[in-house]
Amino acid sequence: MNRLSALAVAFVVTFATVVSGAAVAGLVGGDGVAPAPEIENAHYTDADLVNDRAPGEATIEMSSDVPTQTVVFDPGVDPSADQPVGPLALLGFGGPEVTARNVRPLANVLLENGHEVRVYTPESSRTAPQTAGPSAGDEPSPLGKELEDADAFVTFRSDYSAAALDDIESFRESGGHLIVATEPSAGFDAPGAAALDGRLGTASGPGYVYNMVENDLNYQRVYAEPTGNSSLTAGVDRAMFETVTPVGTAAADGGVLRPSEGSQLSTTRAATDAPVLARDDGVVVVGDSDFLVPENTQRVDNDVLVGNLADFLVENDRGGTRTVAPQAGAPTPTAPEPGGTNTTQGPSNESTPNATPQNETSV
Repeated sequence: MNRLSALAVAFVVTFATVVSGAAVAGLVGGDGVAPAPEIENAHYTDADLVNDRAPGEATIEMSSDVPTQTVVFDPGVDPSADQPVGPLALLGFGGPEVTARNVRPLANVLLENGHEVRVYTPESSRTAPQTAGPSAGDEPSPLGKELEDADAFVTFRSDYSAAALDDIESFRESGGHLIVATEPSAGFDAPGAAALDGRLGTASGPGYVYNMVENDLNYQRVYAEPTGNSSLTAGVDRAMFETVTPVGTAAADGGVLRPSEGSQLSTTRAATDAPVLARDDGVVVVGDSDFLVPENTQRVDNDVLVGNLADFLVENDRGGTRTVAPQAGAPTPTAPEPGGTNTTQGPSNESTPNATPQNETSV
């Protein structure tokens, strides 16, 4: 028998053995296909766990009728030559890094109600001065200069310089309102996150909250419920966070939203009811930023929560303490100053405050 014939015989014998063995073991049914095993993972089969596949409608409203306020956003993105940062980027027309921090609903509702929105350009993108004056050490950081005539600050960044941290702390002490949005991964970003927390009296931990009992489309999209009466949760029965980490403030009763029953922490697998959104006077810290994106504002009462956060930003005690006071009728800048930030100005309401809130709907 030559080599080719030997290989052919070996193939036939092997094939016959496999087929006959499968038939004996019952792996091949009458139609030639083995029956599929039953899935025993409850989080894939329980219909109650995925009970709202269709998005709702987001109607974001502000109830505040205060005069025009200036809100500075730091989206936490380092710009580059092919990744500009500016108002258009903030509103969703930038590159992937910017849109990952998409805060269009919050920015839009502020603009629609006549407030000014600015986008802070990180210090790494600014041109260093050619000469330093004798009092350069007393000068505020670039962020501090931006906050001098601002009323509120929203940040997704933790890696600030010591000078910028000083200015953020001073801004808070002078009555400015801040929203600090963090992520589960920020707990591993030392020392930046720890330094910012230390200045603001906030805290966040590593790991994410998940819920296998009740969730929104998947176990990491957890529901959170109000812990008491707060202006931040007025009209909110529950909110949804896409990937959230526990947070806290120095205030003893600072917890505003806590995860629903059945929630656990990824790092310990233990049950948790630690706050995911907390407040201490003029500072709000939230353990997620993706709840702000348009598609997530359509889930449960997230749209109401975003409107409440907008009211929180503009209802601050910053008036009369700003270094640069706004002048009525002053023209709106159309281009940033060298080394400065881009500015987007909403409809003016300096003469007549917004008596009737305007809506912004995210689709």
